[in-house]
Amino acid sequence: MARLTTRTAFLGLLAVGFVLLALGWLNGVRPNDDEGARWIEGVVGGANQINPLLAKPGSTDADLVALIFNGLIRIDGDGTPLPDLAERWEVTPDGRTYTFVLRDSVTWHDGPRLTTTDVATTIALLQDPDFAGNLSLAANWAAVDPFVIDEYTILLRLPDPAADFLSRLAVGILPAHHFSGIAAADLASARANVRPVGTGPYRLVSLNADRAGLERNTSYHRGAPTIQRLELRFYANATRQLEALAQHEVDAALRGEQLDPREGEIILERTGLLATPIVRHAFTVLYLNNQQSPLDDVDLRRAIAASLDPPQLIRSAGIRGLPGDGVIVPGSWVKTIDTSEDADDAPTETAEELWTAAGYALNTEGRLARNDAVLTLELVTNADPARIQLAEVIADALDAAGVTVEVTPLPASDLLARRLVPRKYELALFGWEANFDPDPYLGWHTSQISETGRNITGYQDATADALLEVARLTLDTAERRELYAAFEARFADQAASVVVAYPSRLYIHPGSLAGFDPGLLFTASDRFRNVHLWSDK
Repeated sequence: MARLTTRTAFLGLLAVGFVLLALGWLNGVRPNDDEGARWIEGVVGGANQINPLLAKPGSTDADLVALIFNGLIRIDGDGTPLPDLAERWEVTPDGRTYTFVLRDSVTWHDGPRLTTTDVATTIALLQDPDFAGNLSLAANWAAVDPFVIDEYTILLRLPDPAADFLSRLAVGILPAHHFSGIAAADLASARANVRPVGTGPYRLVSLNADRAGLERNTSYHRGAPTIQRLELRFYANATRQLEALAQHEVDAALRGEQLDPREGEIILERTGLLATPIVRHAFTVLYLNNQQSPLDDVDLRRAIAASLDPPQLIRSAGIRGLPGDGVIVPGSWVKTIDTSEDADDAPTETAEELWTAAGYALNTEGRLARNDAVLTLELVTNADPARIQLAEVIADALDAAGVTVEVTPLPASDLLARRLVPRKYELALFGWEANFDPDPYLGWHTSQISETGRNITGYQDATADALLEVARLTLDTAERRELYAAFEARFADQAASVVVAYPSRLYIHPGSLAGFDPGLLFTASDRFRNVHLWSDK
């Protein structure tokens, strides 16, 4: 076997919306349209690095990568890794060695067949010390030993078992016949980045400063798309994108997390459009500093958590999303929902009882105090209008309970460098971006309490640590589900922090669209997850 020479990782989405009239896709599907069915969508930003190793998440480049390229595996709407370019794989009992067999009928858009040479070239670029792309992407492959067995079989060996390994393989594979002679240091300037050749459902046929034009890949291994032509039109910002939707320049647009009244007006004005909220694989957290007094008191943290009602908080703040309920996002394959008849019958203490248990009582001025000391806390957050609004709503809710809360907005860079990383705060409202795999280890394990670690609350608990350690090693999905359910129960009991919301983004699209199954939005481009199945119903 030839070793590579260069080496160095709920019950479903509540997709609600409203349709006024499904009249077809304006500027899109037309009777007797000689150009065939086409899809026109407005996106924010242009494209210049249509390369899966370089495209930034959430960018137009990433949208085009999702349409043009494939990985060895693909991520389903609930986060489950499924076969893509790899037809199947086997894992050794120790969980350290994976053998992947490629589909032998996949061809690149320009004709040649996909082989393990393409996979090897991609891995070599990621592992090259001079690779200047996404460093976290490179880190996923740093300790992987690849071995090419034959044209369609490749072996990947890990130093230790890793439950999330399959999810790392969703990165798009590059064609060796376009990249084998390009040094990793020169990857960003490669001509192929603006003339991409992939294996995906669409191939790029035109690109300029205003738009990208794509045509369907009739040889696509998951089935030829029904929509023959797809066009992404580029806009400078979200305001201009919304104007384009209002002016019938485009028929679809992925919007942000904050509610915008103009979106509803446009849907009312443009009959035939549907608004579908798609939950992101992320959450907004009210961090409670477990290592700083007075929040090192678990009874106080429990009382604070009980005084906050996430559904009411997101309604009051105008946040688009679902109310928070733990560090596993609803819709994930990991999320366990108790549907037993007595699930809601477990006795719970009221907020008032928990404040009493923590030693606090209301004084004559209606303020919570312990030993005559009034409870006053600072809540820091990033200086984003939507985040500040949510922070103020949280402060008001705690104020109603008798807690005095001062909200301090800071630029995101200052918030991270001066407060969160050194853990110099009491309360902090910030977001957490989850990976494809839902493993919460990095945010809550004791080992991550360091200058470079992401456990910014200082939460440490031996029981929680043990659950997280086993869950990230076992490849048994049923066991992982049980372990994470136990972790979430432990997390809630100790009120380590409060998950306030799972944000969502609004996808505005023609109401006549069939085959669209949004699932979770791990990255913005995941809206195209099953684009080959889309059609006009």
